[in-house]
Amino acid sequence: MNNISTFLADFKNTKSVYQPIILRLDDKSDKVTFNRLFEDAKVTFVCDEIYSQLQELIKCRNPSIKIKQDEYPELITKHLAGKDIQEYGTWVYYPWNQQLVHLLAEGEFVEVRTNRNQYKITRAEQDIIHTKKIGIIGLSVGQSIALTLAMERGFGELRLADFDELELSNLNRIRTGVRNMGLPKVVIAAREIAEIDPFLNVTCFFEGLTEENMNDFFLKNGKLDLLVDECDGLDIKIMSRFKARALKIPVVMDTSDRGMLDVERFDLEPDRPILHGTVEDVDPESIKGLTNEEKIPLVLQMLGIENVSLRIKASMIEVEQTINTWPQLASSVALGGAVGADVCRRILLNQFHDSGRYYIDLDEIVSDKVPEPFISQVPVNPFLPLHADEMRLLVNKYQAENKADTIAPDHDIINELVTAACAAPSTGNDQPWKWLYRDGILFLYHDQYRSFSFGDFQKSASFISFGAAYENLYIHALSKGIEPFYEFLPDIENEKLVAAIRFKKAGNKLNPELINLDKAIFKRHTNRNPSPKTELSLSVFQKLAAITESIQGARFQYFTDEHELKELGDIVGACDRARLLNPAGHHDFINHEMRWTSEEAKIKKDGIDVKTLGFTNSQLAALNIIRDESVIRTINKLKGGYGFDSLAKKIVKTASALCMITLPKYDLMNFFEGGRAMERFWLEATNLNLAVHPVISPFYLFSRILHGKGEGLDTETIQELMGLRKKMDEIAVLGNDRAEVFFTKIAVAEEPALKAYRLPIDEVLMLD
Repeated sequence: MNNISTFLADFKNTKSVYQPIILRLDDKSDKVTFNRLFEDAKVTFVCDEIYSQLQELIKCRNPSIKIKQDEYPELITKHLAGKDIQEYGTWVYYPWNQQLVHLLAEGEFVEVRTNRNQYKITRAEQDIIHTKKIGIIGLSVGQSIALTLAMERGFGELRLADFDELELSNLNRIRTGVRNMGLPKVVIAAREIAEIDPFLNVTCFFEGLTEENMNDFFLKNGKLDLLVDECDGLDIKIMSRFKARALKIPVVMDTSDRGMLDVERFDLEPDRPILHGTVEDVDPESIKGLTNEEKIPLVLQMLGIENVSLRIKASMIEVEQTINTWPQLASSVALGGAVGADVCRRILLNQFHDSGRYYIDLDEIVSDKVPEPFISQVPVNPFLPLHADEMRLLVNKYQAENKADTIAPDHDIINELVTAACAAPSTGNDQPWKWLYRDGILFLYHDQYRSFSFGDFQKSASFISFGAAYENLYIHALSKGIEPFYEFLPDIENEKLVAAIRFKKAGNKLNPELINLDKAIFKRHTNRNPSPKTELSLSVFQKLAAITESIQGARFQYFTDEHELKELGDIVGACDRARLLNPAGHHDFINHEMRWTSEEAKIKKDGIDVKTLGFTNSQLAALNIIRDESVIRTINKLKGGYGFDSLAKKIVKTASALCMITLPKYDLMNFFEGGRAMERFWLEATNLNLAVHPVISPFYLFSRILHGKGEGLDTETIQELMGLRKKMDEIAVLGNDRAEVFFTKIAVAEEPALKAYRLPIDEVLMLD
């Protein structure tokens, strides 16, 4: 036990040791040290191949002569010139493994070791390189570059900076053994270099590169000639470049993705923008302490999202969800080591002068001559926009019943009522309605060209929107002393004509709670802003329940129990993932719903402005990554995408409650009435200053497995959804035939700065 303790203590004492002891036995002091090593039992292994090294030396010096094996003894004896071969050259002791190796003297050692560099690197070039100082920050890819440089003898001094110690997960890309776990990465690299060439000059910075030691790293014992940046710390990555630019030092960086090598020739272009101008507006101080997830937007900004491989894009969705950070492979790191070392050498030898980004993308260079065919699974919209002639034709088929007590509001009133109706919510803000007013009757139509989407399964989402629009019209009309009533008449053939709405004078017994909702019609909005978790009083839920259930058959449920909220958040997250990984669902989200710039949203006046999502920069970066359909295909191939679950989980985690609205039967009439109940709920929530953030994906997807035999879904997704549905049914007791209308988070949050646009009234209303 004592021996083990002593051994472990010795190991700790040598954790920072990386320089070998070089002994020349013709020096008395060195010889004493040499003998003492054996006396103190500090040597566990001896390698004495000096004879073979002398053979190589003689062979190198006589390349044109075919020396026979039996000629070497005489040639070696002549070379030794009477010196004892055991004392010839140097003995190198490696304290960390207690090994002793007999080598040629430095000059002869270098001559033999670099012999095979000729004439890729000439002797004159080797002499130039031997005067150069290279600094390397970060020792994953950096280790590969360092070792490659060492093998080529590509520097005079190497400064290594990394604060990290070797962990098991590093061994997928760092060339070392399990025995070195727990050792500083700088020590591991320096020791391996010393075991390759003990005469190379290596200096270790154990704290990594910091503001405090930056001057020493760049300037002590002479200014660096070149900086290799392979660090993960974005603040240091930027700060080191500012320093390199100020000192006119070129910078090389390999990304270990697509073989991309980044070169910045600050020595030739002292005013060159940092990282090619991608981070000039980034303050290094502001990005200290960012999580790996939070780094993603900056990484993409630095590299350019268009330059990142599909696998890395797919991986970034998973960072700090299913993986800790973005992946690296030994093959990529080894390639980066080779390319990085090659470019460093040519820069130092004045053989390469440009800045830029260079790619050795093996997926492109070595690939199938005939690429795998891609067949789109996205259905094409079969509908044309609903035009006036078709609207009139449908009305002409309608036989209106005479109603003695009806009135015909004038065009100004109808215009105002329809404007209120169009302030209603719709799936992805698609606004699938059109209106025609003729002879005192307002006809509501379904423009299927606008609503066609993965989310509008069996037209349920559209009819919820129509019900919400009608409810706005109904409430606003009541405030003017007019009472609308409708005839529900979706024609069996195509369901384009939804309802005929007529009007009468309102009675004296108006519901004040309904009239009170009118003031919220144009204030109502989706509020996705982050919210602190706030407990709501029972009276709030009672008010929401009363107004929702004032629509006959509507059922209002709310959930505040932490366990139930977590379960429901997991369900929503999984359904969001299923939708985004579905080709049609992804296409609709990216191309049908989202407006990627405020200018686009303002021009089109529909869809969802990306800025209204309330996303963090890292979430927006992830969103931009998944715009690419090929990324989704890659994620599906990898059976990944679980990072998509996280957003919904975070949304639900801060909810005051989740609220649910259902009606008794799965049919279009119930969805229409459900839309009315939803709008009453939402307007009341608006009056109560509550933020409403729909989390509706479970209802859109569950209907496909309950009423569509999994239409549009793959087998694995169907199986997962069946399990999720069972969990939700255990919580909410829904059964299988209700109209599942609305599922939303409510919370207390700041008003969003941006709200959804609406189509101009003259585009959706015709007055005959």
